[in-house]
Amino acid sequence: MNLNIPSDPKIQQIYDWIESHSTEMIEALQGVLRIPSLEAPSAGVNAPFGAEVRRSLDYTLDLCAKLGFRTKDVDGYAGHAEFGEGDEMIAALGHLDVVPEGDGWRYEPYGATLEDGFIYARGSSDDKGPTYAALFAAKALMDSGLPLRRRVRLVFGCNEESGFQCVHHYWEVAKEERPVYAFTPDAGFPLIYAEKGITNLVFEKPLPAPGDLRIDHAGGGRRPNMVPDYAEATLSGSQEAQLTAIRLLKRFWDKNVTFEVTDTGITVRAYGKSAHGSTPALGDNAVARLARALQTLGLPDSEAWLDFVAKTVDTTGSALGIAHSDAVAGALTSNLGILTYTDKGTVQLTFNIRYPVTWNIEALIAANRPVLEENGWVLAEYHDQPPLYVPLDKEPVNTLLRVYREATGDTESQPGTMGGGTYARATPNAVAYGAGFPDSTDGPAHEPDERFAIETYLNAAKIYAQAFYELAK
Repeated sequence: MNLNIPSDPKIQQIYDWIESHSTEMIEALQGVLRIPSLEAPSAGVNAPFGAEVRRSLDYTLDLCAKLGFRTKDVDGYAGHAEFGEGDEMIAALGHLDVVPEGDGWRYEPYGATLEDGFIYARGSSDDKGPTYAALFAAKALMDSGLPLRRRVRLVFGCNEESGFQCVHHYWEVAKEERPVYAFTPDAGFPLIYAEKGITNLVFEKPLPAPGDLRIDHAGGGRRPNMVPDYAEATLSGSQEAQLTAIRLLKRFWDKNVTFEVTDTGITVRAYGKSAHGSTPALGDNAVARLARALQTLGLPDSEAWLDFVAKTVDTTGSALGIAHSDAVAGALTSNLGILTYTDKGTVQLTFNIRYPVTWNIEALIAANRPVLEENGWVLAEYHDQPPLYVPLDKEPVNTLLRVYREATGDTESQPGTMGGGTYARATPNAVAYGAGFPDSTDGPAHEPDERFAIETYLNAAKIYAQAFYELAK
């Protein structure tokens, strides 16, 4: 998307800075994309999410210090960079952690390869690229010397993809200052004013007594908010039972399910296609493929959980009794994200649910309870992030929307809603703002060959700089 030439020379000055520093911006982004910042067990003091996430935060804060920002490390959960003076502050919040890379990449997932105007890497569009667009937008505004009455702060979270512990610690434990207005560059333009509630429901059921053929282990999925692209099960039993299973598996036609006979039994593997948990219909759930294959074997496990999996992989939530919709954010979505055999003799299923903004977790659990009771499951645990809804006539929506329309000339695209969850839901007076444009082909998030266009990077930085200026002046 081509941006309009600003009528205000002050804004043109900022745009020119970004164009003249594009090489520096690209190199800085490549550096952070080459850090595989997947959440891992704590790596000691100030590294609660592992060494690589810590390294990504160090890289970013060091860069900010070199660019002239005042920086702060908030116990390794998050960090921030700030410039300006004043009693009040505005902020942009982005995250440096990424989801697992998964399979099926043509490009090195952490190579930050530049090709045909795109930069390919896990985290390029979700959310390191947009976060760095906001960072360099703030730098452009800082170097412009334009007078501001509010400080501008960039907050870098480290645990957005798997729990928001980072911003909880930042706001509730460290008691960091709250912004007057804020946005998160973690969605699309013009802006997102409503985000569905997000809950992870963990269902559990005891495994039945094994028969002549038994499942020793079954598992699939990396994160609740990803459609599983791989699942497997290992089977053992009497020689006769295994021979029968092999014969049935040969007759089961699914090119995405394979099996291997080993010295200890049979390993069944299922392959699917990953997608973001907010759009599970775009994926192909490998756990469901595995369940359908195992259903054909007449296992005692079939009544226990395989039939339940085959039904509840439905992405509308109907099979769980929780299908729901509203006029603001639309229909609920359900993603069966993880299958686990536990060491206590149970099977667990973790569902990632995105529910409408006018609903709540209590109503959802009540609707789901009869289905669990009928099928012999229990709700072992759940984690909930309530919905976000900022009416369109409130700030910062008015200012952010005006800046976008002035910069792009796009008066047709309307503010939207989404099933994804961003830091906006954990921050007062905040919405998700960019960095994807209506016509961009960035992403797709949580899938192979994730990419971020250099044009998007530079244009988003220009819009963010103008937004910072309007909110802080």
